[in-house]
Amino acid sequence: MTYPSGQQDPGAWGQPQGYGPVGYAQEVPPLGPPPKSNAGWIVIALIVVVGLVGGAGLLVWGARDGIAGTAVAASATATPTTKTAPTKTTTGKPTPKAGARLSYADYEGPWNFKMGDVAMTADWVEGRDHSGCAPVEKGGKLTGLGCQYATEMLLTAEGGAVKLKQFVLGMKDAAAAEAAADQIEEKDLNVRPGGIIDDFETGKWKASSSKEFVVITLATATASVDAALVDKYLRYRHTDIAAAIGFR
Repeated sequence: MTYPSGQQDPGAWGQPQGYGPVGYAQEVPPLGPPPKSNAGWIVIALIVVVGLVGGAGLLVWGARDGIAGTAVAASATATPTTKTAPTKTTTGKPTPKAGARLSYADYEGPWNFKMGDVAMTADWVEGRDHSGCAPVEKGGKLTGLGCQYATEMLLTAEGGAVKLKQFVLGMKDAAAAEAAADQIEEKDLNVRPGGIIDDFETGKWKASSSKEFVVITLATATASVDAALVDKYLRYRHTDIAAAIGFR
């Protein structure tokens, strides 16, 4: 069974509200006038770069067991660092210093996003940091591409009917991140139990680079959620984190 990758109009332009200070922008809506300020144009340029780097674009799982019978399988891994956060707002969170080691804690908390007529939220479940990449990979592929360390985040939306799983891979430099984003496949990812919806009806994922990092977002949902809405969650959440990393 093939599930649609329906695109949904993200809505009109407005002041983005997501991670960090103003300037942590989200994906560019296809319609509507751009902001008039110079800062707005800087944000647009960053979003375009984030959207283009990592030529894989929007990737769609062709079936519940993945492509060519290789699932994004759930399997147990070591959990060197884990923490479940209480509900809190993340708007206005300080920007991490450039060059600092990235952690899930930099983006921890419920996701409250609003831009124009678009408002999206997701509840924080947990985050994990790993000193290497073995816990999030299969067959050593990510390490072979130059992955040095990894972090992962998990959120839910639509009353638990949608799960958003994200990996951020720390690479040696931007060139390595860009090259890796084009080569990563779903079969290379190890998703721990509970990271995706069991027997999901719709599954989509996206990978792109941002500075010296690769951002990978997986969205799965039950049959109660329209595929176009799943795609909307994927695109906005993925670009929000990728853009936020771009401002480190």
